[in-house]
Amino acid sequence: MTLLDGYRVVELGAWVAGPGAGGVLADWGADVIKVETESGDPMRRLFEVLGGHKQPQSPPFDLDNRGKRSVVLDLRSEQGRTALTRLIATADVFLTNLRPDALERLTLDPETTLRANPRLVYASVSGYGLDGPDRDRPGYDLGAFGARTGVAHLHGAAFDQPVAIRSGMGDHVTALTAVTGILAALLERERNGKGQLVEASLLRAGIYCIGWDLGIQL
Repeated sequence: MTLLDGYRVVELGAWVAGPGAGGVLADWGADVIKVETESGDPMRRLFEVLGGHKQPQSPPFDLDNRGKRSVVLDLRSEQGRTALTRLIATADVFLTNLRPDALERLTLDPETTLRANPRLVYASVSGYGLDGPDRDRPGYDLGAFGARTGVAHLHGAAFDQPVAIRSGMGDHVTALTAVTGILAALLERERNGKGQLVEASLLRAGIYCIGWDLGIQL
């Protein structure tokens, strides 16, 4: 598709929920540039990282990173950080699922980045949101989406252990939520010329998915 032809997305993320959103945007025609360290997104080496098996292919990585370009930058160096700043200056969307504390160390927090790029759509994908006591806690879908919300409990028999939930499902739901926010922010920018921060989190997406049950209980 070419719905987003002419739009550029700079993606600074790893694993699933952030890159998953970038994959959908690339499907729709956006120029998505994935920024990686020299070792690359761990999903490239999924089977080695999780099980020590040196399998060169990673179908999960291919799924969520289809259609993108990639650049390697050393963000520990001033040169690498400067290069990333210049790249973001050319973008319509900055998409990231790094934790807030990591982004602050890189001076890529929403406030600083949007002040430098007022038309930018800054899309944050996190485990637990940008505020609150768990903002800097690593978030994975089995925990933040599945366990913390009650999704995992609902998939088990009453008074029994929860059944196993396949990794990636909560990540992909959250990725689609992020895409929705990005598209809405781009539409708003067409009206007023201003970018903004949009957020998606595994916790919020999980709560929405079992919203019927929570509403009935409340």
